Amino acid sequence: MSSSKFDIVIIGGGMVGACAAYALAANGFRIGLVEAALPREIENAEKAAYGLRVSAISPKSRTILEQLGIWQQLDNARVCYYEQMHIWHQHGEASVTFDAVELARDNLGAIVENRLMQQTLYEACERQSGIEWFMPDSIEALIDNTAEGVELRLGSGRVLSAGLLLAADGRNSPTRILAGLSAQSGSYQQTAIVANVETEHSHRSTAWQRFLGTGPLAFLPLANGQSSIVWSCDNDFASTVIAAEEDEFCQSLAEAFEFRLGYVESSSARMSFPLGWHHCEHWLEGRVLLIGDAAHGVHPLAGQGVNLGFSDVELLASLLVDRTRPITQKQLRRYERQRKSETWVASQSFSGLKWIFGMEQKWITQARDLGMRVVDETPCLRRTMMEKAIHNIT
Repeated sequence: MSSSKFDIVIIGGGMVGACAAYALAANGFRIGLVEAALPREIENAEKAAYGLRVSAISPKSRTILEQLGIWQQLDNARVCYYEQMHIWHQHGEASVTFDAVELARDNLGAIVENRLMQQTLYEACERQSGIEWFMPDSIEALIDNTAEGVELRLGSGRVLSAGLLLAADGRNSPTRILAGLSAQSGSYQQTAIVANVETEHSHRSTAWQRFLGTGPLAFLPLANGQSSIVWSCDNDFASTVIAAEEDEFCQSLAEAFEFRLGYVESSSARMSFPLGWHHCEHWLEGRVLLIGDAAHGVHPLAGQGVNLGFSDVELLASLLVDRTRPITQKQLRRYERQRKSETWVASQSFSGLKWIFGMEQKWITQARDLGMRVVDETPCLRRTMMEKAIHNIT
């Protein structure tokens, strides 16, 4: 077996892992980046169909990526900036509209294909001399893990050592399991169905979300005029939606959306995945530290998953700024303490929203309507909520 020494090894080269690698390499650290899958490029980007998985990138995340020089490298023609967000629900009459104009901003966020963001980060990391890829490869064993550093073996047989191991390998993180860090998790008993659809009317650069008794339905604007839909359905209903023929699916989708964009004229292939939540009581064991989905997972209704991960990266890179100084447990504990608190609050908030909007009792509907009317009719409250979403909810 060969052996390689790094300052930091990162397991998982997805959006958060690759962003962490780039940010820490920019701070002077020598990074080993381990990724199980080969990158998939968008060929002939102008004509290629849009990917089914997209992310709503918050203004704060955009700032993080701009400061790293990543955002500027995205194909801007495939990025859709949304200027408004409209929210309403099935069991009531109230609605809320958030508008960037009220904040004297151009937009409230941007919808970006996950594969476009991934490809851009991959290419940026390829140009960064401080990063060495191990791809395709994965962690097989954690040989040693102490307060001084780690040693691990990859599936290829390669042995790596580092002062810090970052687990960025997703919700079912093998690294987290090998380090003995447990996760509390649960199911929402829902399935998310995603597709890209053509609608009769323009999406008007607006992110739309309707809360249904069976789960929230979002229409997110794409730069090519289509909308990316995320339909979170109770599992029994989801199986019916997934099995439907395209015409039936488009009709059901338009009805569930109250024809706000007219008829749904066509749909791409559909993809589905189960919805659940998880969080970890401890994010640090020895020199193994969790970031991104390895540490936390939330409901997609607020589109905050990857934004939470980018904020993990921002804080970690602000703490580890000098390669000449040893990485201390105090720094890692500070990261763990701050991000665990912030992501727990976000997780509880999103779960609470899902629960509140899913209730059909009359008194809850009346209270929900009243709260939404107060927000929609009180400009200062509405602006405060938008500012919080832009600057603090990460």
